[in-house]
Amino acid sequence: MKVLQVNLHHSRAASAALSVVMRDCDVTLIQEPWTYNGEIKGLKEVGGELIYSRSTPYPRTCILFKKGFQILLLMHHCSRDLTAVKIKTSDGRGPREVILGSAYLLYDDMEPPAPEELERLVTGCRADGTHLIVGCDVNSHHTSWGSTNIKNRGESLFNYIMANGLDIMNRGNKPTFVTSNRQEVINTTIATVYVGNCIKDWHVTEEVSCSDHRYICFTVTGIDRSVEVYRNPHRTNWESFRTDLLGWLSDMTDKISNFADLEIATKQFQDTIVLAYNENCPLTVRKNNRNTSWWNQDLADRRKKVHRLLNLAKKSGNWTDYKRTLNRLQQSTHTGQERITEETL
Repeated sequence: MKVLQVNLHHSRAASAALSVVMRDCDVTLIQEPWTYNGEIKGLKEVGGELIYSRSTPYPRTCILFKKGFQILLLMHHCSRDLTAVKIKTSDGRGPREVILGSAYLLYDDMEPPAPEELERLVTGCRADGTHLIVGCDVNSHHTSWGSTNIKNRGESLFNYIMANGLDIMNRGNKPTFVTSNRQEVINTTIATVYVGNCIKDWHVTEEVSCSDHRYICFTVTGIDRSVEVYRNPHRTNWESFRTDLLGWLSDMTDKISNFADLEIATKQFQDTIVLAYNENCPLTVRKNNRNTSWWNQDLADRRKKVHRLLNLAKKSGNWTDYKRTLNRLQQSTHTGQERITEETL
C-alpha cells in the first residue's frame, strides 16, 4: 500500500494538485484540507472515499482512500484534529489489522504536545495490541525527526513517543515545510514497532504540492487493495456455452418421484447453468480509468517550472520568480476547475 502524507494548508490549489498526485497512491493522510461552508472540498476528482469527522465543523484532518480497501471509521477516536480508521490486510504478509491516523497538533497549543484524542488512540492500541500508523503535522522541533534544533515542545513530544513504545519513521533531514524565509521538518510519521518494520522507503518527495508543506511518501508492505473482477455477458462464447450446457444437462437424471428429487434436480440445473456461463465468459479486472478532467499538459509544464524554480530558490535565496510562478499555477488551476464545473452544469 503506497501512502502519501501532506498538509494542504487550506489551499484549493494544493487540493487540486493532490488529486493529480493521488493517481499513483492508495491512501493520503491529510492535515489542514481546503474547506468551504464547514465541509472538505476539492478532492472528489480522485473518485475514492474521503474519511473525516462530520460532526465537527471545519475539520483539520482527513484520510483519502482509493476504492478496494476494507476500512472501518473509528468514530470514537475522530475529532477535528484526528481521523482514525481500521484497515484489514489482504495477503497475510503483514499484520491482520492496522489503524491509520491523520493528526494535526496546534502550534500555539499550551497543553502537552500530544492532544487528548491522540493519547486515547495510542492508549487503546497499546491495550488491545493493535498496530498503529499516524501521519502528523506536529508543529514542533526535534532532531530525532530531522529538525534543525530541539525546542521544549518537541522534547516533550519526543519523550511521549518514546514512553509509549512508538517508532519515528522519518529518515534524513530533508525539509517538510518550505517557505522563502524558513525550511524545517515539522511533519512526522509515527508507528508501533511491528508495523513500523513494514514501512519502507519513507521519503520527502520533490513533487510540487502548491502548499508550503512537501509530500511525504512511504509504502506499507502486506496491505494491498483487493482486485475487483466481473464477467461481461457480451464477451461470452454463447455457442460453446450451449454445447457445454447441453452436454452436462444430458448427464442429469430425469427420474423425479417426489418433492426431494425435484429440489435436487432444480439445484443441479441451476448449478449447471452457472458453471457453463463461468466456463465460457472470462473474468475481467475492473480498472479505475477516472482521470482528473481539468488537468492538461499546460498545467503539467507549469508545475515542472515551479519545481525547477523552487530548487533554484533554495540555492540562491531569491524566491521572487518561484512565488510569482506558483501564484500563476494556482490561478490557472482554479480557472481549469471552474471551467469544467461550468461545462458539467
